[in-house]
Amino acid sequence: MSADAAAFRRAMRHYPTGVTVVTSLHEGERRGMTATAFASVSAEPPLVLVCVNREARSYLYIAATGFFCVNLLAHDQRALALRFSGGMRDEQFAGLAHSSGETGAPILDGALAYFDCRVVSETHAGSHSVFIGRVVDCDGRAGSPLGYFDGAFQDFGVRAE
Repeated sequence: MSADAAAFRRAMRHYPTGVTVVTSLHEGERRGMTATAFASVSAEPPLVLVCVNREARSYLYIAATGFFCVNLLAHDQRALALRFSGGMRDEQFAGLAHSSGETGAPILDGALAYFDCRVVSETHAGSHSVFIGRVVDCDGRAGSPLGYFDGAFQDFGVRAE
């Protein structure tokens, strides 16, 4: 027996998390999606995981290419979170400042941190896939992360120096 989906969503609203944009590149087309399901897996070797709905176009890009980049958004990048949350289907990167990582996946300018990854495993879990990526390049800067809590973006007031 499983919990009711509505009850599960209500309960998960109480879990504060950071906000990321997961990017990839396939046949010259860049793609990104806003995601909160991101976590560190291991430091030796450096591994992270992201959970991606298999119905999302981004899923196809990551599955086909075997790489992705997780961009951890800064507190002032709420507009980017909205831009990649599904409202913009085409030309997501038009006019958007970014560079390319070692894998070719886009790194968003102004991101608080990024993790450029090659997929080492994919596991199906319900409607999503859990991709574990080996971090081939990463960096971070001082600042405050964009948070998500109770169904809304938040500034948690956490400041890294």
